[in-house]
Amino acid sequence: MAKRPRSGAYVKILIVRFSAIGDCVMTSWAVSALRLARPDLDVTWAVQERCAPVIDTGRLTNSLHVFPREKWKRQRWSPRTWREQIVAYTSLRDRGFDIGFDFQGHSKTALCLFLAGCKRSLAARATDSFAKKLVTPVQLCPQGPHEVQLAHALVSVAFETGLPEFPLMPEVCHSDDIKPADVVVQTGAGEEDKRYPIESWRTVVERLLERGYSVTAIGGANDPRMAVSGVNDLVGKLDLIESMGIIKDSRVHLSGDTGTAHIAAAFGVKTLTLFGRTDPSRFRPWGERGTVLKSRTVSEVCPDQVVEETLALIGGKVADPR
Repeated sequence: MAKRPRSGAYVKILIVRFSAIGDCVMTSWAVSALRLARPDLDVTWAVQERCAPVIDTGRLTNSLHVFPREKWKRQRWSPRTWREQIVAYTSLRDRGFDIGFDFQGHSKTALCLFLAGCKRSLAARATDSFAKKLVTPVQLCPQGPHEVQLAHALVSVAFETGLPEFPLMPEVCHSDDIKPADVVVQTGAGEEDKRYPIESWRTVVERLLERGYSVTAIGGANDPRMAVSGVNDLVGKLDLIESMGIIKDSRVHLSGDTGTAHIAAAFGVKTLTLFGRTDPSRFRPWGERGTVLKSRTVSEVCPDQVVEETLALIGGKVADPR
């Protein structure tokens, strides 16, 4: 069995999970297990800037090491970009990390962990040969196929922990100018084949409005607008922190397989998530408060079924007057 630090040992930990938003949230369960089991740990998380808002810096981590991955990606073949990455990753050596965890297993994250000079490096996977050469993945025995379970199995190699019901998440609240909604709908997703057709969302929303439920639509600047009378359409109008506040105060979150579903689950909000090609046994929102609808493609999920399952999650009755 792998040697674990003794209970009273002060240990500096490096968490490497650059992206994406939903994956960072799923990793937060494992990091929360570490924090709750060992409050004395000094935890640094290396992350790309667009995902940083979902990581709690008050209770979960001691610090964030934020990288401009979007900028580096746009200029990936520039020698200057390569130098910047090497300098940024190597600068982590000054912190003297005892243990580093790579939860992503890509070349970029393995390189970060390697150059950080951790005394011990652990990886859950290697998605390519270069990553495998830099940080050899350890053999894990997760309790199930889900990414949360895999991440927890990785930290359990070094620490004795129990998986919490919810992760430690940032303290967020919605704007006083925005009334909380019964249902929040995320209209977009990170990949085209994970996006539910906007016409289908509109059908779902119209039927929920008919039953008296309030609906808010959220999404990024490039996501489709809801354009339904009675909906608080905030698509393209909120940053990630503001969206998190809206999600936290809702009763049910509807979306495709995307990051906001994982945010909702982490805050204990009921979720209905629509899946196409991806495997919900690995990527569904974690916990017991969600429902998954899966079809061959996400566009084939019937709006009637979405309405039925949403009503089941919120009680199925006409909403009380507000």
